[in-house]
Amino acid sequence: MKEIITLQLGNLSNYAATHFWNAQESYFTYSGQDESPIDHNVHWRPGIGADGSETFLPRTVIYDLKGGFGSLRKINALYEAESASDHAASSLWSGRSVVQEQQPIEQSEYQKNLDAGADTSQLTKNKVRYWSDFSRVYYHPKSLVQLYDYELNSTIRPFERYSAGTELFDSLDKEHDIVDRDMRSFVEECDRMQGIQALATLDDAWGGFSTKYLEALRDEYPKTCIWLWGLQSPMLDTPREKRQLRMSNVAQTLASTCASASMVVPLSIPESGLPQDVHIDPQSPWSTGAAFATAIETATMESRMTGRSDAAQNSLWDIVETLNAGGSQNLSKLRMRVAASVAHLEKSGSDMDMFGVGQLFKGMSLTQKTGRRRVFGQLSTHRGAAPDENEIKGENEDPRARRLVGDPILRRFDTPLKFPMLDSFPGIWPGAGKETAVDVQTVLSTETSIGPPIKTLKSLSAWSIPLDERETVANGLSEIADAYQDDWSSGSDEDDDDA
Repeated sequence: MKEIITLQLGNLSNYAATHFWNAQESYFTYSGQDESPIDHNVHWRPGIGADGSETFLPRTVIYDLKGGFGSLRKINALYEAESASDHAASSLWSGRSVVQEQQPIEQSEYQKNLDAGADTSQLTKNKVRYWSDFSRVYYHPKSLVQLYDYELNSTIRPFERYSAGTELFDSLDKEHDIVDRDMRSFVEECDRMQGIQALATLDDAWGGFSTKYLEALRDEYPKTCIWLWGLQSPMLDTPREKRQLRMSNVAQTLASTCASASMVVPLSIPESGLPQDVHIDPQSPWSTGAAFATAIETATMESRMTGRSDAAQNSLWDIVETLNAGGSQNLSKLRMRVAASVAHLEKSGSDMDMFGVGQLFKGMSLTQKTGRRRVFGQLSTHRGAAPDENEIKGENEDPRARRLVGDPILRRFDTPLKFPMLDSFPGIWPGAGKETAVDVQTVLSTETSIGPPIKTLKSLSAWSIPLDERETVANGLSEIADAYQDDWSSGSDEDDDDA
């Protein structure tokens, strides 16, 4: 069935993933409706609830800090826990028990209406406190893993340094083999797993945690496609010192994860130059998470489509083979365009470049001085339009087909399925409030424009990385940047010799 298991690491990742799962849930069709174009078995797992009824829940493992889950219970209505009285009766302690409970977080009005089967109204920013406030799906109890060592948004002991993440993973893994405890049961129930997609923030301690986690996954599943969506929080008016810390976290995370992951795609919200009809609130993780989810959900659309023969169905590995044309280019960038209709999508000349790596301050230019941009591999996905029979020859060629050395691999995937604008989704895209779905175009690519920002990241973060790790990180970033040099150039690129 080519299943994909999702790994969610951190609060911002859970905001984005919640929008992702809400979109997947909206594709389900029922009796009397047309068959869904989405193969639900890819991302959803069948099961049996406590009452014996069949369930269909996300194939995901969710990590967050203490307080990050909001009102979400580990045991939900599908898997009711035993009552407190039954638990007390089975206890070995015969004496009097004193129970001290923290005041539970009250459900959002949106969640109450969902549970009651009542109509839900359009959510607004001030009604979203946690990512669970707008979740439209149930999760298996094994999917929810709360880490009590740190508390969400703590000012006393913030979870913001790369080293804090690596230390937390090591301490937890020493006590319990995390991959074995949390992932193995999901992997073993797959018939033919096509890969693992992970969502994690690169610029805080979750970057260190994800580095260790991906290393453990690679050791356990050496031939599995592991895809990392690396999210970055908007900088806003962040002081320069904090920006420098975030940049060093990104540098350390990319240098390490690119050695473990099959493909890494950094995502950030552009600090300037957004299209006029796009309204992303950088102060709201509900809003920024929605933008990330739109990009992630669209770029991987072909990996879960139905109506195609098993031999012709593309997987995460096929996307990696398209992008990693040279064999060492497993860091790619993403551009996205959103419009209310196909006509507006084609006319719009404003793409959102969501790479944003190596940018220390607002407006900093990351483009090559020569202005050249050579593409090695590219996958463009167009939602809202039927496949074009008159496409340019070569854009849909099989990436495994024989080709000349140095030729770029260009593929295009079209689907009439638009991105759904649910009432749990913020009004950030054109047509908000009027349209129920929008047209989206994403372009995943490996190209020469990736090299210079990585070199900038190396030079700007060098002094803020601990001395014992500085050389390793610098070498890792240099190897990444070197993989995106244009071999056809005349040698005009500047050498980067700084440590």
